[in-house]
Amino acid sequence: MSRAKRGSLLASRLAWSLLAAIAVAVLAYGSIHGNPNSDKARVAALDGLIKCPACQDLSIAQSNAPSAVALRHEVSGFVARGWSDGRIESWVTARYGAGALLVPTSAGGGEALYLLPVALVGLGVGGLGWYLWRRRPGAKAPAGGGSAA
Repeated sequence: MSRAKRGSLLASRLAWSLLAAIAVAVLAYGSIHGNPNSDKARVAALDGLIKCPACQDLSIAQSNAPSAVALRHEVSGFVARGWSDGRIESWVTARYGAGALLVPTSAGGGEALYLLPVALVGLGVGGLGWYLWRRRPGAKAPAGGGSAA
């Protein structure tokens, strides 16, 4: 392979690697949500996080069950009194149990459940890239792999 062609191939690989790194960084940054600033936004975020006590897999924001409506009013009152999101989440889990939140808290290590699929996809893409790189035209065969005639 000529020197110019190798340089072009290397530049192409670097460009694709850089593009992949930027895509991963943008996706990671976009998946991190900051804390809402206003009380109304905090209440909405908490209402979407807390599971309805009388429903199956619905938040209190999605349900009109009497227990969900009452819990929405309690959450709104806690925010108005200046309670932190963590304190409200702790109160809800103490009162309704560990499954009272639709999203795991950061204290339990539940983030791994969300990061595991991303890591597996990343490993799969990396493995596929390595395999395709090894199978590219012009790749050297492993030493000692030839047949004797």
